[in-house]
Amino acid sequence: MSQEYEAERAVSREDAATALRQLADGVAAGSVSIVADAGPVAVDIPDDLTFIAELEQFQGTVELEAELEWQTDDGAIREPADEADSAADAAEAASDAAEATADSAASAPDGTEPVESAADLVGPATDSGAPADDPASKATFELFRDAADEWRWRLRHRNGNVIADSGEGYDRKAGAINGLESVKSNAPLAVVEEQSGD
Repeated sequence: MSQEYEAERAVSREDAATALRQLADGVAAGSVSIVADAGPVAVDIPDDLTFIAELEQFQGTVELEAELEWQTDDGAIREPADEADSAADAAEAASDAAEATADSAASAPDGTEPVESAADLVGPATDSGAPADDPASKATFELFRDAADEWRWRLRHRNGNVIADSGEGYDRKAGAINGLESVKSNAPLAVVEEQSGD
């Protein structure tokens, strides 16, 4: 028996990256969920699987797909416990998803301005019966070159928000790496000092 569920939104590149981070957190934790057109669904991820990356261009459209594949018994896909207490909840979620897709098409015809976060569609499953391992970190350090061609770092939460940055550019990549390593080693021991507004 074949089952297929799909979630789709017109989003910005940053929003897509946030959704991928949340999906990766779910894979690391051993269980993911998506809010598909038919309602929320979840699946447990085994320790061993096949990873497939595919890049395709066809008639002016480019598709970049990442797939995880594994063998399982029928019935592996289920409704997350906290989101699907009844069939009515699933129907309401499907209705909301369809409405958001229509709003997205009306408000962002070129797909550049996100109307609804793609991160709301994917992530770790919250089923109480699912594995509960937390990913090692909920944030990632990013190294990049700025508009002035200087190296910088930023610390980005898995929700996409930047929670810290270098504050200055570095001529060399090694300088930016030293800066972020200093934050990693010193931050857990840093004292919080309240500054007066005077």
